[in-house]
Amino acid sequence: MKKVRLAILSCAWLAVLIFFAGCGGGGPRSPRNQPIRIGVSLPLTGDSAVWGKSQKNGYDLAAEQVNAEGGIHGRRIELIYGDDQGLARVGVTVLQRFIDVDKIEALTGVANSSVALADIPIINRNKVLLISSGASSPKLTGASKYFFRTWPSDIAEALAMAKFAAEVSHVKTVSCLYINNDYGVGLVMPFAKRFSELGGKILDEEAFEQGATDLRAQLTKIKEQDPGAIYLAGNPPEMGRAITQARQLGVTNRFLSISTLNDASVLAFVKKSDIEGTIITDASFDPSSGWPEARKFMLDFRAKYHREPGILANTAYDALMILSKAIGKVGTNADALSHYLHSMKAYHGVAGTIDFTTGGDIDRPIRISVAKNGRFEVIEHDYRE
Repeated sequence: MKKVRLAILSCAWLAVLIFFAGCGGGGPRSPRNQPIRIGVSLPLTGDSAVWGKSQKNGYDLAAEQVNAEGGIHGRRIELIYGDDQGLARVGVTVLQRFIDVDKIEALTGVANSSVALADIPIINRNKVLLISSGASSPKLTGASKYFFRTWPSDIAEALAMAKFAAEVSHVKTVSCLYINNDYGVGLVMPFAKRFSELGGKILDEEAFEQGATDLRAQLTKIKEQDPGAIYLAGNPPEMGRAITQARQLGVTNRFLSISTLNDASVLAFVKKSDIEGTIITDASFDPSSGWPEARKFMLDFRAKYHREPGILANTAYDALMILSKAIGKVGTNADALSHYLHSMKAYHGVAGTIDFTTGGDIDRPIRISVAKNGRFEVIEHDYRE
């Protein structure tokens, strides 16, 4: 009987010690009180920085709102940023540091396709979920069960522009000018294939390297070809330089381009007369759509930053909000998150309802817009093929 009493007393004292150890300043924090650490890999410097900074604004706004509502089951979101410079070799270093040093529980950001593709083996090996807010290469579709994105595959924009150019603008010949990486190739290849299938002719495909500042050699060749239009795909600064240098060389051909040309940094740099008449596919959200989430996002963004959002701020906002909802439902285990996101239906995001395909892709409207007096105006609200 004495032994039983001693055992009970020992257990009681042990419980008291554990309680006070947990309450004391020197004891370990419980997981409930620790923040949820999310890695955000973005190009914050370099030629892709316009995308990275735009997305950072969206992430910061979303994190602020989630934390203001009490976080996720009482745990705050802590965003840990890494500057991947839009380069694959830098991106993998950033991701490995996130995993080894920062002990992240999920990954987001990753604006560049080349960085995302380089990250895929690492997230597979370490079982880390990634929701990209900008990577668009078709090679990423189905690349990993842990990969999702809130920006559509390049194929959607490429096919829409090929169809519009051939069937609406009645363009017969096109020369392509594109960045020589997974992003540029992922746009030009499906565009050229589909445009040719629709009866058009591709005269040439001229590439330039990321960060290129002088595109006159490629533009001079294109000028000699005199195509019906020039299909331009690259980072915003490079595309702005291409249009400016083309007009300086006397290239008067119309440009066909992509969503990321519709950015304030480009429109402030390029003369209105130089970009006038340029047609783009636009997969970003429509702030004038009347969609409740779009209206709220615009009001919240303006209140926080006192300016208009960049082109990818909304995809970043949606990415973190979706990730937060998923973690709230199933925790941070990558397999559980993957299963939840694949089964998620009709999430109301800034650009509309969102669900993911089996390959982790998102389906959203593709608009056609034309440059008029220094800004892009929508002429087709949904031109998906």
